[in-house]
Amino acid sequence: MSSIAAKPISIAAIVPAAGRSGRMGAPKQLLDIDGRPMLLGVVEALGGGGASHVVVIANAAVRDQLPPLPPLVGLALNDDPQTNMIDSIRIGLHASSPADGYLVCPCDAARITAADVRRCLEAFAEAPDRIIIATHAARRGHPMIFPAALAAAVHSRECETGLNQLARNRPQLVREVPCDSPGTIANVNTPADYERLR
Repeated sequence: MSSIAAKPISIAAIVPAAGRSGRMGAPKQLLDIDGRPMLLGVVEALGGGGASHVVVIANAAVRDQLPPLPPLVGLALNDDPQTNMIDSIRIGLHASSPADGYLVCPCDAARITAADVRRCLEAFAEAPDRIIIATHAARRGHPMIFPAALAAAVHSRECETGLNQLARNRPQLVREVPCDSPGTIANVNTPADYERLR
């Protein structure tokens, strides 16, 4: 008797990268990490970890300086300096293909690995109605994955203060996933942060 294989879970990854990097003093998306722009390293980790496709939301200045991106990556523009990260996430949702879940990872998660991403995707595949949040050393970080059913909430006033509100309002849906890499909880906002990575 033959069995029908389960349909693979599709995950669209969204990378907000439209910030002006005021504290850094230079576009942090383009900072050199291991011989490549930091943004490119994040994108490669997401693709290597199993994301179906990736949407990068960048401002025009960053977009025009990016090297060629992998085929699974699309670009969306947010050139309004008055917007916040949640606005870029919403632009990314609009630009993404339909998916079972949406993964959000900022462009400055410089040391995140494909293994971290894969672990989170596997956790979502096991419980596709949950909000998956990577952790390291008992601290929450990135990526976060939320089911498509919650996309409307992300677009609503509920998340006006940021995507983290989605998990705060639904603690019963949150599944924390311990990851090996400290990159899941690291952000690069200042020159001192950058020096610690090098």
